[in-house]
Amino acid sequence: MNVYIESNFVLEHALEQEQCESCEQLIRLASAGSIRLVIPAFSLAEPHMALLRKKQERNKLIGELQRHLSELGRSRPYREAPGEISELAGVLIRSAERERGGLERTVEQLLETADVIPLTADIFHQASSIQDVRDMSAQDSIVLASIVVHLAETKPAESCHLNRNTKDFDDPEVRYILDEFGCKFFGGFDEGLRYLDIKLRTKGP
Repeated sequence: MNVYIESNFVLEHALEQEQCESCEQLIRLASAGSIRLVIPAFSLAEPHMALLRKKQERNKLIGELQRHLSELGRSRPYREAPGEISELAGVLIRSAERERGGLERTVEQLLETADVIPLTADIFHQASSIQDVRDMSAQDSIVLASIVVHLAETKPAESCHLNRNTKDFDDPEVRYILDEFGCKFFGGFDEGLRYLDIKLRTKGP
């Protein structure tokens, strides 16, 4: 069973978000050989850019708060405020370091357990065609094209795509494209894991 994942799986697991336990279980299933995780190479790079943007936004927020509170600190009633913002800034800085470490560990795990779809000229051409007919970002079109090209080349007997980006991927046209290759779409990792558990139990040893 091919299980296609992308950037939001990486971030869900790395940042320990709501469905991270399901992501962890999926990685364990792949390590045991029960399923085959497949991820576009682009989706291993994109999360690094997302965390960089988040860090830049936090640094900007810290700078703005420090400036405002420095002005407030000149007034007697607010002279304790600068110390409080220092604590908040420390939390934001530590969270950024923790997120970066989590991302590095997740990427390492996926490099060990998942098949990585390399970026090719064919994928870029497919992505361009997808953008011509659908209102989809360049990033999402590269992900979808990567999956479609891999499905066409490998022709797996069973496959599914797990993606929490339901705004762009849980779409009748995208489902139709995936259905042509027998690939089911699930808009959550919990939902996808439940489906796989049933399939694996039915299949038996």
